[in-house]
Amino acid sequence: MRVGRVPYKELPDETRAALAARVGEGEGVAVPTGNGAAFASWFWPGGEMVFVKGLPADHADAARLETEAALAPFLPASAPKVLWRQEAGGWLLVCFQGLKATVWTYLGDDGEHVGSVAAVLRKLSEVPAPEVVQLTAWDRWGQYCDPADEPLLTGDRLVHSDPAATNFMTEPGGRVWLIDWAWALRGPAWIDTALWGFRLVLDGGQTVEQAAQWCAKVTAFADAPRDGLRILTDAEARSWEDEQERGMTELDATIAAARAWAAYWTKQAGRLSQSTCADEVLPR
Repeated sequence: MRVGRVPYKELPDETRAALAARVGEGEGVAVPTGNGAAFASWFWPGGEMVFVKGLPADHADAARLETEAALAPFLPASAPKVLWRQEAGGWLLVCFQGLKATVWTYLGDDGEHVGSVAAVLRKLSEVPAPEVVQLTAWDRWGQYCDPADEPLLTGDRLVHSDPAATNFMTEPGGRVWLIDWAWALRGPAWIDTALWGFRLVLDGGQTVEQAAQWCAKVTAFADAPRDGLRILTDAEARSWEDEQERGMTELDATIAAARAWAAYWTKQAGRLSQSTCADEVLPR
């Protein structure tokens, strides 16, 4: 859900006072990107940058911000640390470790960031989902699938579920961070990489063949059932088509990329059904 931004000066007095007690006086610097928080700003308490985002406590998306805070102890090293959580003036505020990094990681096949992102996804695929994560991959995509497909989208790994270029931040030295865990799920270890493939096409301008080769560098994806990839990529494409039908605009490029990626895996699954050698479908 897109959320309208509330400037610092329009926050309730109690909320601003709570912020001042934590990060010092002043409104900080508003973050221009992102649409999942009503308040989002950088602050520099003690000279160290932090990022604070917030929502009214009764907002429909406040539970997702609570999930981000609760997930903090279980996230991989690529996730920024959560420093504190506070409710004040009817608002929920969560403070994150500040990052001196780009707000958009380049995902082109000719770029130096893609291999580092693949390494982040490889590590993430090994992380078990903690109990705090109750939403499942089937909850997210099951409505676009045949009920018989549920076992293919069932798993016990932590899934970020939105590996867009804007959610990877790269430091000048090359370290990659994976931010914004509000949509975390539990599911198979390969799902994030499968979703990333579509983003390599959309955000990085790669061909589906190039994207598939990068995804294959993540072992969990290389070992994924091809029918699972077919089902998931088609469901993701259908979910964007559904958003467009509901009135979300400017999705033509997104849908085209998602459809191209889904068509690729439908074709690969068909080839595999005629072959006894998985390596003929996706070389490692």
